[in-house]
Amino acid sequence: MQTWFEVKVKYVKVDQDGRERKVSESYLVDAVSFTDAETRIIQQMQQMIRGEFQVDHIKKSNII
Repeated sequence: MQTWFEVKVKYVKVDQDGRERKVSESYLVDAVSFTDAETRIIQQMQQMIRGEFQVDHIKKSNII
């Protein structure tokens, strides 16, 4: 059985016009534990964005 976690990540995003703004985005992660979910989202975010980010919140999702 898969366990899905909703992970919120905060970081600074650069708009198409070059302006920077702080955003908070939610991602669904398939993981076996909270620690595994955090590890997986960190690996994904390191590939997707440059600069610093913060894992703000992790909770189990109701998705089955």
